[in-house]
Amino acid sequence: MQATITEEALVAYYEIRARAEQRFEAAHGQAQNDRDELRDRIEEVGQALYRKRLGSLLDLTIGEIGIGTGDFVRYAFRERARAMILIDISKDRLLGVESEIKSLGSATSTTSIVANAQKMDGINDGELDLLVAKEVIEHLPDYRPFLRECRRVLRTGGRLYLTTPNRHCIDLWPRVALTRLFPPKKLVGEPLVRKIFDQLFDYITAEECTILAEQLPPGFKEHIHEFAPRELLDALGVHGFRVVRRWGTPPQMFYHELRSIADGLLPKWIEADRLSYVLGDDLRIIAERVS
Repeated sequence: MQATITEEALVAYYEIRARAEQRFEAAHGQAQNDRDELRDRIEEVGQALYRKRLGSLLDLTIGEIGIGTGDFVRYAFRERARAMILIDISKDRLLGVESEIKSLGSATSTTSIVANAQKMDGINDGELDLLVAKEVIEHLPDYRPFLRECRRVLRTGGRLYLTTPNRHCIDLWPRVALTRLFPPKKLVGEPLVRKIFDQLFDYITAEECTILAEQLPPGFKEHIHEFAPRELLDALGVHGFRVVRRWGTPPQMFYHELRSIADGLLPKWIEADRLSYVLGDDLRIIAERVS
């Protein structure tokens, strides 16, 4: 069990990570020779699949929690959504995406809110037709207030598109067994910061490293709680959602052990929603607020 992290420490972590990512991108960009063509092809198929399943965004009021690099915002603009509300714990990340989307010249109105996903102040009850939360829920100290807020801000019949890592992904079975046999040591201080930032560690300042070393709890990991497939379905049901579609993304073995036949397997993987949901790398859910 991971030690409890304070709100102040969580905000500091994501602000510093956003700045480190911006520095890394400014220094390196996306080198073409670093790209994996197979991964890119599968990612394109995945993008097309979830967009098809979401349906038209025309004239919808949409919220996105944890905006990442802004890819969904750009898509919503192209699909002529009526309005976008962007919610992120990191002010720096919001500012970065805002500066880019201003140049797109879209008729979609945009509002940005710096907030924790567990309390989406600034969004009215039932204001949203669609709420997008990609890779967010696993970062929260307590997912229950988050799901209550998701229900609150969606109109009845509004949809939640949620993705999160699958704790029971087939790739993880050997690692889980080893972890149970040999529990890892909980790092603290600078060694902890170095581990969780990995290649980004060189892009944080000494002052930022000190802040995190002092505030992050022992053994801190970005993913505070990852869900098992059934657990996520049950949590959504308890909070007033009906799951209308569920599926999973291909596990890492598609890109390694099964690489030579991955293209041939992909169509069958996409057709087997229930199986891919149970075994895949990410859990993907489209759920409807029913009450």
